[in-house]
Amino acid sequence: MSSAERHPSETPLRRKVFANALIALIAVLLTLILLEIIARAAGSTDVDGRFTLLNFTLEPQALPVNELRGQVEHYLANKDSAVVIYDEWMGWTYRPNSLRQAGAFTINSAGFRSGRDYEWRPPPDSLRIALFGDSFTAGDDVSDDEVWGFLLERELNVAGIRAEVLNFGVGAYGMGQAYLRWRHLGKGFSPDIVIFGLQPENLKRNVNVFRQLLHRSGPAFSKPRFALIDDDLRLLNAPTLPPETLTRVFENFSSHPLAPYEFWYQSRFRAARWWSSSRLLSIVFEALRQAEDQPDIYTPGSEGGQLGKAIVDAFAQEVLRDGSEFIVLHLPLQSHLKRYFSNFPRPRPLYDFLLEHSRQSYHYIAFEEHLQPSHLDDANWSATKHYGPPLHELLAQVVAEDIAACVVSGACRLPRFNDISAFAVETSTPD
Repeated sequence: MSSAERHPSETPLRRKVFANALIALIAVLLTLILLEIIARAAGSTDVDGRFTLLNFTLEPQALPVNELRGQVEHYLANKDSAVVIYDEWMGWTYRPNSLRQAGAFTINSAGFRSGRDYEWRPPPDSLRIALFGDSFTAGDDVSDDEVWGFLLERELNVAGIRAEVLNFGVGAYGMGQAYLRWRHLGKGFSPDIVIFGLQPENLKRNVNVFRQLLHRSGPAFSKPRFALIDDDLRLLNAPTLPPETLTRVFENFSSHPLAPYEFWYQSRFRAARWWSSSRLLSIVFEALRQAEDQPDIYTPGSEGGQLGKAIVDAFAQEVLRDGSEFIVLHLPLQSHLKRYFSNFPRPRPLYDFLLEHSRQSYHYIAFEEHLQPSHLDDANWSATKHYGPPLHELLAQVVAEDIAACVVSGACRLPRFNDISAFAVETSTPD
């Protein structure tokens, strides 16, 4: 149909449709502008440009250097009395002969949790067990006589096995740091059994170099970081950067050689998008990102997942090569257990591949398989969601039963002993 043959009412109709669409578009834009103004007015921005609204915090497009500098300076001003101190090989460690948690957490002269010191060489009549991991292994929020490592020693003695348990766990450690603590300290104590407290949430620590970029509360240290380069597990930032150098690093972070290996810098500070200047759109993005639970860290194909598997394997192979038994102990979080005990069909956790690999490859203990839904009650957990005394007691029982069965059956490799009579406890029968 030619333009001359068109119905005379078509042109006004098109104009009306266009006008309505334009009005709708303007209304949407005005609404977004109004919401943007409300969001900016309701939120707050700190000196480093971090914007907070309700439960969401938006990071600035540059490192919060002022805050990071303040944390470093605070540590340097108090380093002579700090309990958590710089360590060139692990990043940080506990000060020897010190106390944490108002005196409830004792650190011995070698720098690990214990109320007593140990000889480097294990006694000939005792099984020596060493624990490695993070705060769930170290036993944050419980006292020295409530932590599962201490209770494990008692349980084994009751079971007829003379043993001593050395707890090398350190709060905020990643998997690589636990492995390095074995290599630089624990190995020297020649344990017969090494237990690695596997906390899958720590996969996100595998891709972290500067602790403050992962958790704002610090500590103000960098950490060693493994990387898979040409399928080879290589160690970066070893020895670690001293605290005195960190402020200068933060001020020129983008040019530092470690910047490409810091996941939390790449994801939070450099990933500027065209809409980043909008508080409203940034909050929406942050909410969606948090809902995804960061699958790019926990899946088997992710860098965090690949490193987790490689670190566990390297740790296990070195321990086994040295003649010790290696045990992977899965220590679930309360949030993990809620999904585990869900009445609805539950999806396999993203990190499940690592648990299955550990189960298939090594001596493996799954603590969640010994728990009940009632253990989810907050009475069993500390205020910071670490295990409370009831869970520590149960964990000690579970691990003791597993080790006792392994020792008696001969499944545990214990080359230091010809037979179990060397460390068997003489028990008397009741009259």
